[in-house]
Amino acid sequence: MSKKPKKILAKLLLLLVISAAAALPETALAAPWDSTATQILGIFTGGLTRTLAIIAVIAAGIAAVAGKLSWDWTIKIVVGIVLIFGSAAIVDYVIAGASA
Repeated sequence: MSKKPKKILAKLLLLLVISAAAALPETALAAPWDSTATQILGIFTGGLTRTLAIIAVIAAGIAAVAGKLSWDWTIKIVVGIVLIFGSAAIVDYVIAGASA
């Protein structure tokens, strides 16, 4: 066997071992990241962010009616806000559909 296939085989084996190790919960150490991810989700969907999103929708609507902002941008702003605040429900829906 030449050196090139051995190198490829070694890299493939290393990738397999790392993937297997990362899949184990004890090795992946997912618990600290769960609380951090939950905090970040709370920041993006919390009370202050909700208030700012409401103000943004109102301002975009007023600007669109006044002709200062195109309706295209207004719709993009609203859809972006819907995706941010609805992302948890969307993911839950996809997971429920995948497990059924």
